[in-house]
Amino acid sequence: MPRRKRAAWGSLTKVDDGTWRIRFWGKGPDGQYRRRSCTVRGTRKDAERRRAELMLAHSDDAPCPTVGDVWRSYALPDMERRRDDGDVSASTVRKYASAWERVVSSRWGAVQCDAIRPLAVQQWLDSLTRSNAIAAMNVLRPIGDYAVRYGLVATNPMRERYLMPSKSTVRERDKGIWTLDGLRDIWQRAYGEWWEAAFLLAAFGGLRVGESLGVHRSLVSESHGCAMASVEMQVAPNGPTDRLKTPQSRRVVPIPGIAGRRVIELAASSDGYLGGDGMGNPSKRRTLDGAWAASDAGHPFANLRPSWQTWMRWEMRVPPWAIEVAMGHIEQSVTGRHYDRPQSEVIAEVIADAYAQRPYDSGWTVGR
Repeated sequence: MPRRKRAAWGSLTKVDDGTWRIRFWGKGPDGQYRRRSCTVRGTRKDAERRRAELMLAHSDDAPCPTVGDVWRSYALPDMERRRDDGDVSASTVRKYASAWERVVSSRWGAVQCDAIRPLAVQQWLDSLTRSNAIAAMNVLRPIGDYAVRYGLVATNPMRERYLMPSKSTVRERDKGIWTLDGLRDIWQRAYGEWWEAAFLLAAFGGLRVGESLGVHRSLVSESHGCAMASVEMQVAPNGPTDRLKTPQSRRVVPIPGIAGRRVIELAASSDGYLGGDGMGNPSKRRTLDGAWAASDAGHPFANLRPSWQTWMRWEMRVPPWAIEVAMGHIEQSVTGRHYDRPQSEVIAEVIADAYAQRPYDSGWTVGR
């Protein structure tokens, strides 16, 4: 016999795997309530979401939906749709979902949207660290916007100007960078290690952490005396993916000098991913984290990217607009946002010319 799940409004019955039936009293075209039903194909989560939508549409005397109802029915599905359309990254969705689970849901998930009071919000924010408070409000503000949009409440109390906790509650992120001499010393320690290629791609090519693990030997070429590393995928915390942070992240990065020659050498000797796991797959982020911690480099691996940006601009004197493209950013002028579409060969030529005028690695000796 089909199993029925009791609900606060209507009933939800599992017909078979992937099929659910919702029965409820709903208004007809004449405004009269009648017994109605709706079939949903998908997961129980999909069926619960549809039931919540029907409740909002057909129940005049139903209690105002909770913050959790709006999150599950509107905010999260819309964010997931935007992720699928490429408008936001998967990491952004994970960040918001994590903030909901870690910080928001236990306090506000069961609270009806029309029962939120600004004083209660402020008192709750006072109990959080600054970073958690900011993350929580980034989730709660759009939830309140959905509640207003669909007529659940008249105003969004989460849009009030709340006082955030003091900066003293935040543990300062390590923002240190390395000089070129410091990078050379780390390279000497990395030389011959499995993570050497990832280090070179980040330190001398400006790749993000996940991007530095996702370069396959087939994506490395040479132009204007530079190694050309094509960024087509990354290793995210939950595994490899071809979904990059932004559309502009899909790019070709020139690496001049002896670091570039070493990248070409490592690609030629590799049987797959540069710094792979030995079984044809890219190495995992946590494996790199462990190796980097053991290297005692002094700052997080992610700080190699701002280090690269800094010495490329101030030591090599590469124009900022070229650096932005090489980093996978949009140059913020009108021309950069709407018209500029430089080819990778042109960027390689610009960086090769800068290197010819100021070779950063003059006199370097790296190897064993």
